[in-house]
Amino acid sequence: QIILWGRTEKCLKETTEEIRMMGTECHYFICDVGNREEVYRQAKAVREKVGHLLLLQVGDITILVNNAAVVHGKSLMDSDDDALLKSQHINTLGQFWQTFFCFLLCSSDSLPRMLELQNGHIVCLNSVLALSAIPGAIDYCTSKASSFAFMESLTLGLLDCPGVNATTVLPFHTSTEMFQGMRIRFPNLFPPLKPETVARRTVEAVQLNQAFLLLPWTMHVLVILKSILPQAALEEIHKFSGSYTCMNTFKGRT
Repeated sequence: QIILWGRTEKCLKETTEEIRMMGTECHYFICDVGNREEVYRQAKAVREKVGHLLLLQVGDITILVNNAAVVHGKSLMDSDDDALLKSQHINTLGQFWQTFFCFLLCSSDSLPRMLELQNGHIVCLNSVLALSAIPGAIDYCTSKASSFAFMESLTLGLLDCPGVNATTVLPFHTSTEMFQGMRIRFPNLFPPLKPETVARRTVEAVQLNQAFLLLPWTMHVLVILKSILPQAALEEIHKFSGSYTCMNTFKGRT
């Protein structure tokens, strides 16, 4: 059984119907995961409306996928307070609230249920921008770096919890409406990822209990270069590749 949370009912409804057509039971709830009080309230609603189904038919929540994110595509001086706060609340703090209250939704008073059953997985759809920031998306890069640190700490904290694992996926630019208009200098060399590819590789990583997944594999080179090259050299690489100006044509969906 699948439970979806999100802000846009149209998308939630369409996805729920698609999942049900595959023969899987699915429920959706409108929820802004960056709003702590709303997450608390919806966690109770899930327990009341479908909690009996979860407890009687599938046992307990076993997989939590944190996928919610927004990007405003602006520099620091062009950003406004509300936009900056929105990015941090949804992209970073939302993971705290989701993990606390979805992860512990069916918990006992003494021990989180997932840890008690020694069966569970926390998944985070992050971004390669968590490791290598670009101009023009300062809110997004900051929030994704914070999200990566959250998952890195959580992953290490679960080492002594057998059966409970975490997976962080860090994809390159993915061809969705979110980053529409973003342009790099060599699109044939670094083509945008297809959402289906990211989804499939994420499922495979979860099945293999892989802690961190960079997509595509060439992003590993980026991590190595950042570790060994001086800042001046990295700046020249950014300028040459076009990542320095890739957000100049951004017109994505926030």
